[in-house]
Amino acid sequence: MKRLGSVMVVLMLAACSGDSEETENQEAVSLEEDNQEVVDNEADEHEVEDNETDTAEEETSTESEATEETDENDDTEIAETEDDMETEESNREVAETPEFTAREFSEEEKQAMNDEFYNWAVERAEIGNLAVTDYYFGHGAAGHGDWYASTPHGDVQAQDLDNPGFDAFDIHAVGGVVFYNPLSGEYGADENTEVESTASGYQTMAVDDTNIHKYMLADNGVVYEHISAKEETSLSSGFGEYNDDGTRGEYTPTSGFEVSGDQEAQNEWQRILSEYQ
Repeated sequence: MKRLGSVMVVLMLAACSGDSEETENQEAVSLEEDNQEVVDNEADEHEVEDNETDTAEEETSTESEATEETDENDDTEIAETEDDMETEESNREVAETPEFTAREFSEEEKQAMNDEFYNWAVERAEIGNLAVTDYYFGHGAAGHGDWYASTPHGDVQAQDLDNPGFDAFDIHAVGGVVFYNPLSGEYGADENTEVESTASGYQTMAVDDTNIHKYMLADNGVVYEHISAKEETSLSSGFGEYNDDGTRGEYTPTSGFEVSGDQEAQNEWQRILSEYQ
């Protein structure tokens, strides 16, 4: 009887031990499943975060590209607007210039108009610490074609040798002056210096490394200006010559005249020219 009880006790302990091991195994499996679920959840969360990051980066990149495109469009619009304003202003300046009838002035009339402008220029030169001369154009031995200057409004006849002649040009020069920084230090009318020769030009008159400003007075009421370094300027700078047969040949101006930005000079020349219309 005691042995039977011992056996039963052993069986019960074994059963309990088996139940305990099974329970532990179940708990271990359950724990492993829980851990795997946590790992999977974390992986899903990371994948969602990565997707959100990628989406945010794509959105940021798209926004950046859109901003750059907008900036480029804005810059283009600003540039176009500025160009339109400059063109409009240029057209307005031309439109405000009084219309003058081109006619052949006598040499006496041209000299009188040029003298009047020169006297005004002397006062301006004194104020600006410059000197002025009316020797704005000259040349040495040449052919028999007309001399001319290039401007934004077309060729301007500077010397009429009848090849091709007055009627071949819409615009004609009446005279001109030259502003420069005097070596003598005398401002206004520089009485102590003069142009020595066509070749030397303004070399003995102007300070080194300064510019020579040629003003050409045209019969359309516009003052045209040619600016060049003293060392590169001769009496014929800015001018070219037609062929003897009146055709435009190879001897063209190496540089052109522009409309002068000196509005006071423009006003003064228009005032003088209107007196001779």
